[in-house]
Amino acid sequence: MFGHRFHYAFPALLAVYSFLNIQILEGDRLYQADLDSSRLFYVIFLLCYAVWYANRGIEKFLLPKFPRSHPLLVQFISSLLAVTGISIISVYTTGILFGEPFSYSWPNLLLTMGFSFRINLFLNCVNAIYYFSKKFREKAVEAEKLHSLNVEAKLKSLNSQLNPHFFFNNLSALSALIHEDVGAADAYLQKLSIIYRYILNNTDKELVSFKEELEFLQNYIDLLSIRFEKSLSFNLELEESCQGSFLPPAVLQLLVENVVKHNYFTLSEPMEVSIKADCDHIRIRNKIQSKEVVELSTGIGLQNISDRYKFLGSNIEVKDTSEYFEVVLPLIKAYENSNN
Repeated sequence: MFGHRFHYAFPALLAVYSFLNIQILEGDRLYQADLDSSRLFYVIFLLCYAVWYANRGIEKFLLPKFPRSHPLLVQFISSLLAVTGISIISVYTTGILFGEPFSYSWPNLLLTMGFSFRINLFLNCVNAIYYFSKKFREKAVEAEKLHSLNVEAKLKSLNSQLNPHFFFNNLSALSALIHEDVGAADAYLQKLSIIYRYILNNTDKELVSFKEELEFLQNYIDLLSIRFEKSLSFNLELEESCQGSFLPPAVLQLLVENVVKHNYFTLSEPMEVSIKADCDHIRIRNKIQSKEVVELSTGIGLQNISDRYKFLGSNIEVKDTSEYFEVVLPLIKAYENSNN
């Protein structure tokens, strides 16, 4: 505190206050005899500056030599010794300048020390408030940084689940396809490499543009078309003005993958997945044709999406009826993304 950029002004304000306190309220005395106002002001003025700059010297030069001791304790104890010396010098100096009855005497010394110690106590109390306020702000900033790092680490952990999850499910499909149609398996593998590259490139991102996600989804739909042909179709109704919105990467792919995983569909009983976007939300809906035996799963799909949206301060909506299953995802606007 004593090294504040306005350090030259604060002692003057304190001197004016102390002078008025003595003159108007008669709240203090420096000597047994009264000094005239001009001399009294100079003495108070010099004492306030002397006490301030003594503390400043302690803060600047002495505290660094005691790094293991509490700075406020070192500051206060050292300032008591410094103020004692200042008081003795003050009494001797006024005695030389003003003569009797302002010369050195025990009562004059006690009165001067009492005044100087009160000034010093006040300054050290303010310094303690300043010190703890500064520490509190530092701890608040540190806590915010730790919170941000913790959220970032959790989000990266959630995003990193996409890689093994996606790879596991599609390797199983590729393995089955190789035995059925080698040409289709080759086309499947080519498309799979494009899709997997997208996932790798966006693993560390909180959000991607709606346009990027739709391009990724279209590649995934092409992949499913190789595998299931006309038994699985998609109805996309998307507004062009939604292209500037954002959402977490690969969420649409995960939802479509859940449809494939939990439902059966054939040429005689096809499945249509409806995907609609109105710039505030995107809705993925399918009728329920539940499999008797659900494919082996890592169990992270829908929960992963929900957790990632919670990190962004949003929630997804799930509607599960006897006839259809629908998931509603919020679309993040550009200005919302800029605040993250």
